[in-house]
This record gives sequence, structure tokens and C-alpha cells, in this order.
Amino acid sequence: MNFLQVPILGLVLILQSTLSPAQKTWYVSPQGKDSQTGLSTQRPFRTLEKALDALRREKKQPTAEYRIILRGGTYAVSEPIRVDSRLGLGPQNKLTISAQADEAVVLSGNRTVQGTWQSVEPGLWKVPVKGYFNQLFIDGKRAIRARFPNEGTWLEPDTVQVDQHRLVFTGKLPSDLAKVAGAELHITGFWHYVRQKIARFDIPSQTVLTADYPGPEASSRKIENIDRAHFENALLFADIENEWFLDSLRQELYLVSKTNPASKTIEYPVASTLLVLEGQEDAPLQRITLQGIRFTGTDWALTPIGRKGIQAGYWGTTRESPVYAPVAALMLRWVEHSQIRGCRFEGLGEGAVTLGVGSSYNLIEKNSFEDVGANVIQVGYRESFVGDGHPLHKDFANPREVSHHNVIRNNHLRNFATTDQGSVGIWIGYAHHNEVLHNLLEDFPYSGMSIGWRWDTLQTNCHHNLIAWNEVRDGMKYLSDGAGIYLVGNQPGTRVLDNWIHNIGGGYTINAGIYVDEGGANIELARNYFQNLTNPREAYPIKLHKIISSTMRIHGNGGEQTEQQIIKSNQVNRYAWHINVPLGAPAHPEKYGPQ
Repeated sequence: MNFLQVPILGLVLILQSTLSPAQKTWYVSPQGKDSQTGLSTQRPFRTLEKALDALRREKKQPTAEYRIILRGGTYAVSEPIRVDSRLGLGPQNKLTISAQADEAVVLSGNRTVQGTWQSVEPGLWKVPVKGYFNQLFIDGKRAIRARFPNEGTWLEPDTVQVDQHRLVFTGKLPSDLAKVAGAELHITGFWHYVRQKIARFDIPSQTVLTADYPGPEASSRKIENIDRAHFENALLFADIENEWFLDSLRQELYLVSKTNPASKTIEYPVASTLLVLEGQEDAPLQRITLQGIRFTGTDWALTPIGRKGIQAGYWGTTRESPVYAPVAALMLRWVEHSQIRGCRFEGLGEGAVTLGVGSSYNLIEKNSFEDVGANVIQVGYRESFVGDGHPLHKDFANPREVSHHNVIRNNHLRNFATTDQGSVGIWIGYAHHNEVLHNLLEDFPYSGMSIGWRWDTLQTNCHHNLIAWNEVRDGMKYLSDGAGIYLVGNQPGTRVLDNWIHNIGGGYTINAGIYVDEGGANIELARNYFQNLTNPREAYPIKLHKIISSTMRIHGNGGEQTEQQIIKSNQVNRYAWHINVPLGAPAHPEKYGPQ
């Protein structure tokens, strides 16, 4: 043996122990106990909160990496679990919260209906419940809240008198609606989606009287006789299989079912947010990874002012009043260099993920989103603000609050905006240098993406965003005046390249593949393909409205030609333009969407 090798080997081991970051892992299982150590699979904690508390108490090493492994099962959430500055993590620490490999981990805000079902009449059952909720899930699928007319159909008002809070539906309101109390009006307003209380049904005049002004007072676009309405939240409306009604006064849940519902797994949400990651302005939370977790079971709320949708999930009333954005199952604030990977977001009443103030250099990759009630992913999120003149015009004054350099890549968004049908899949507000790459967005009632948040030519913090190689399909199925990809305002450096947008249409009027709205300037649109855009009134591959055309670079759409494409005026509206683009699928459709 060469004894000279012994000290060299020892030196190597010392260097390895010095250079390799320390690691520590805690385990969590629904079968565990919070009184245990959590340091092995044999002695796991029971709750994620306990594992985070153990991490908080841990003496931190500057470059240490920490892991919390969640074993398979469902973790019930009533209040948001918080990962925040109290953990004491330094800028070089890493924290991974992940599912155990090949095990299904669920963070759920749902609770199971436990009572004994009683037959009310043939095909109608009731059970005692506690609390108030607007959603119900049966065997993992969203059930239909009792509505009239039934799902897939709607009523159009004949006359709308907004100042008198009256909508007239001549010959469309059956007489038994007169005895209905506590119902809600759900109605489009072109691109708005409105949910608000009904004061009463007046059958002799065939009138719906709303509790307050119908639709958002702040908008110049009012509810008209082209809009689509239905009513929810009355036992009288429950008439098809799996329709349900909650009598909140008697605390009884009614369900239409041919058989005793006791054989079904029936759940309702008790939470609006499941997990919050939050740092501080001077000490952002960094290097957090969430992996392999399923998020499900959040509710939506009809607030005291209703949910009068203004644009892309935001709602409000007057121009002088606050506007509000939908919350999400997972919310980030002052978070950097973090990742959300391989997670599933399903059965949510509001949104899925928000990147709020100061959230930059983050990655959202290879996740699936299905049946998300409102905006799926929001970048540059604020829950509420009062606009400057325009209800939505409120840029960040502090540049550190602006979200930037985030990447949204290889995700699948399907069947979203299921409760707020005026919501979108990916929303980027006052945020810059973000990339949206190789995602698939499908099956949605309004726009797929919304980029920008100012409807004039003033430059904002929304610029240099890249939207590329996405497939957007089966959208604009219910509302009007939107697109597969919608942009607004002056956005220097923003590029929309190599996207495939197809099967867009179903609303009353105005849908487009790409739509650049008021103030649009300094945006490049290139090599995008469009196919099957349908609308009996207006459908355009590329629609332009009140833009600064001389600043736009639009070329190669519908093919590989590179010359600038000709902007043509619309004879009906002097502010509207469009571009004649060859329609058809790209030669290599496999290049679009998740890779």
C-alpha cells in the first residue's frame, strides 16, 4: 500500500465535507405524529406545519439545503400554510418541499360531507352540513350548482335598464320564479362576466330586479340584449342529476340523485388559499422548490359588492372604488429564484398561482392545471388597488415590487375560468422580461392569455415579455371581444412569436387569434399560425384596435415569409384594423406546446 495516499485521501474527504452543502430532511405523513422527530420515514410528522416549525428552530448553516418530503395521502388545509421569513433561511439556503417519489400527495381545502342523507322526494335528497360554500365536488368532479336554465343554455334579455336595475326577459321567466329568494344573476357583458344578487323576480313584467347596479359601473360597456344570462342558487332550479343547492339558513345541502348519495364521495371547500410563500422587500424568500404536489379544493366568494367583472378576472364597481383580483391556491410574494415543478392544480374556485410583488426569476414548469375557477397564473399580482382615473391603471411606483424574469414553460392548462368565465389562463400585468414558452392552453370561455394592463399609449412596467411556441385552442367559447392571446398598451420589446392558435369562437361577436388593443405599440408579432376562427359577426387572425401602427412589427404570420404584413382598416370602426393572414396549421405541429 502506498501510505502517501492516506493523507491525500483524508484531504479529499475533508475538502468534500467542506465544499458539499449540509443537508437535512424531514418526513411528513398523514399517518405520522407531530410528537415524533420527523427525521425518518419510520417516525414522520403528521403535518407540514410541524415540519416547517422544525426547520424554523433549526440552527441554519449558510449554504445548507433542507428538504421536507411528503408521503402519499391527503393533507387537509383550513387556513393557508405559510412558508415565510420566520423560517430564518439565508440567501444561499435551499428548501425543497416535495412529494415522495411515486406517491400521490394532495393539499386539499375540501371537507367530506359526513351526515346521513334523507330522501325529500323521489330523486331529491338532503343532508345537514356546516358553513357556507359555492362549490361541490362529487367523486372528484365539479357538480352543478342549481341553475336556470340548465348548463349549456342561457337567456338573453330583451331590455336592459341599468339605472333602474332592471333586466326584462319577455316570455322567458316561468311563474314559479316569483317565490325564489336569494338567487344570483350570472351574465356576460361583452367581455365582462358578472355575478351579483337578485332582489326579486317580477313575473307580471317578466323582469329581474338586481340588488344593485347591474354590471360594473366603471365600464362604458353595459349589459345589453346580446348578453347571456342564467340564474343560480335556488332549490327550484335543481332538476337534473348532480345539481345541488345549499340552504344556508337551515344548513342543509340538497342534491338531485337517482340513488342514495351515501355511496358517493361528496366534498365541499372550506379554504380559499392553500399555501403562501412570502419573503420581505429587503429579504426575499429564495431558492424554494415545490415539486409533485396536487393542490385542490378552494372556494370562491360572492363579496358584498358582488363579482362585477371588469377585465380578465378583475372585478369592481365605480372608478373611484377599489378593484380586486382573484386569490389563488398558491400565492407568492417577495419570492425569487424558486421553482414550481410537476404539480397539479385541480378543482379550484379561484386561481392557481400568483406571482405577487417582488417575485422574480422564478420557474413554473411541467405543471398541469384543470378546472381552475379564475385566472390560472397571474404575474405582477396585487389583490386590490384603486385605479388612477381608469379602474385598472395603477402601475408600481416602487421598481422593486415589479415581477420580472419569470419563466412559465411546458405547462398544460385545461378547462379554466370555470367559475369566473371572464378570467384567463395566463395574465401578465405590470411586469417585464417574463417568458411564456411551450404551454398548451385549451377549453376556456374567454381569452387564453392577457398581456398588459393599460389601455393607452403611456409606457408602463409591462415590456420585453416573450410569448412563444404555445398552442392555444378551443377558446372564446362564451364571451366576446377577446382572443387566444390578448395584448394591450405600449410594450417595448414584447414579442409574440411562433404560436399556434386554433378553434377559437363561440361567443356572440369579436374573437381573434391575436388581439392588440388600445394603445398597442412597439410589439412584434411574427410567424404565428391561425386555424378555425369562427364567429358569425367578427373573427380575425390578428385584430388591432386603437394602436400606433407605425411602431408595430408584424411579419411572417401564417407562413414563413418575413416581409412586413399590411395592416388594413375596418370599414365599420375607424379605430379598428386587421391583417389578412393565411389560415392553416403549421408544418410541424409537434413543435408547439409542452415538449
